[in-house]
Amino acid sequence: MRIDLDRVSRFFLLLGVFAPATMMAVVIVVGQITPDYNPVTDTISQMGTPDSPYSLVLNGGFVIYSILIGFAAYGFQRRLRNTVMGNTLVVLLSIHAIGTILLAVFPDSPEFAGKHFSVDILHNTSSAISYPALLMGILVFARIARRENALRVIAVIGLAVVILNLPLPFMSLFSPFKAMDGLIQRLFMASAFLWLTFTSLLLYKNPGVLQNSGRPERYSRHDRMG
Repeated sequence: MRIDLDRVSRFFLLLGVFAPATMMAVVIVVGQITPDYNPVTDTISQMGTPDSPYSLVLNGGFVIYSILIGFAAYGFQRRLRNTVMGNTLVVLLSIHAIGTILLAVFPDSPEFAGKHFSVDILHNTSSAISYPALLMGILVFARIARRENALRVIAVIGLAVVILNLPLPFMSLFSPFKAMDGLIQRLFMASAFLWLTFTSLLLYKNPGVLQNSGRPERYSRHDRMG
């Protein structure tokens, strides 16, 4: 029985539509039911600490999101016909997925920093791997999308999302923003997740939009002499 690879890739792209929505839903719900948790001042990782009553729900959300994004990466690769840029994008999305799983394996534990210092370091390292990989993937796709008229808006939005997220690691150093740590993190993460959802949906609905993207441009002898 022959497998329709186009249908398979479209299905995986559909997972890329639902993965961010699933993760954001988990973050919102767990934030609402966790006692003494403030979504404005407290970071997302604080809901996954060992003493949090719903840490398994949040960390389970990380794992499910990562699996869905891993499959979605294959959908992106199929759309880009295994080109160099397409393979780079799928590697970055895969790194993002692995880094997110590690966030669940090594949960944040600020109040145990003295006893579990290594775990805290591993959690921060996982975060430093996961989110930047997603932002770099957005930049790679923006470079691909600028060649397609139908995707130039995606390229512009992707660049805006990356620029918006650049100051995120430094904002908590300033007291006016530290009081809104959780809110700022959610807004910036939501911008990247919305981009991922919208891009996956666009590629799902327009199978041929990237048919020639990611390939080196070829010119005839007449064009080169032109």
